[in-house]
Amino acid sequence: MTAKMTKKKITTKNIQPIKEISYQDMHHLNDTIDQIHSWKETLSLLNDFFENKGVPLNKKRIIREFHANSYVFAAFYEDFLVRAAALEKQVEVLKAKSKVRG
Repeated sequence: MTAKMTKKKITTKNIQPIKEISYQDMHHLNDTIDQIHSWKETLSLLNDFFENKGVPLNKKRIIREFHANSYVFAAFYEDFLVRAAALEKQVEVLKAKSKVRG
């Protein structure tokens, strides 16, 4: 065969090269997002506590619940900071990936 093989570059609509992002990269990113989403129910309970404007107020109950909810919030806040940092790192890694060579 004497025919020359031509290479075709894979590009976007704006003729920008596409990054090599594997399924594993996407799965890892999705896992981190799922970990953040796992807080939804717990945060809903905290939201209900802080929205409770019921009268009359039971001060002893409020103090007890506030103390418990402060621990839940502290755990969420610490986990959120870790997950947010992980997401930022994952995005930076994806940005640094090499471009697809056709």
